[in-house]
Amino acid sequence: MDAIGIDPRDQTWEIDRPRYRVYFHDAGGASEEYELSGADVDAVLAWAEQQRGSRTYVVYACVPEDGLGLIRLVGHDPNDSDSSAR
Repeated sequence: MDAIGIDPRDQTWEIDRPRYRVYFHDAGGASEEYELSGADVDAVLAWAEQQRGSRTYVVYACVPEDGLGLIRLVGHDPNDSDSSAR
């Protein structure tokens, strides 16, 4: 990990009430997806842990810019062939 000082004035926008997507994956590769809102990232991560069972999961922040984009916050998609390199 690298850490550098920044000038916060370069920021041009912010989302005060983000939405999140949680993708659960079972051992067979099937997935189940949810979108959560009205919570902070700590609550979303706690919810995902409570719901996971024996599944793995990935949590994304939704970014509504030129359509819907996702920023991965935690986990990895087991169906992503390049995920082992991350």
